[in-house]
Amino acid sequence: MINDNNITVLFNGFLQLPNLEKLKMVNAINEYFDSNDREVIRKENDEKFSEITFSNEGTKCVACGR
Repeated sequence: MINDNNITVLFNGFLQLPNLEKLKMVNAINEYFDSNDREVIRKENDEKFSEITFSNEGTKCVACGR
């Protein structure tokens, strides 16, 4: 189906989400692609992402569990 490892990993993570989170993800992606100013969305996401702590005790990736 998908030959790109990055897409496979991300899609696997998406499939691990509860349905409400899947819906939020789809809405966020649609908002991004429908926007004429994607840099604002990207900047907001970069800021939120930078606040997340990834460690053995912190937030883990839903795709790989790390």
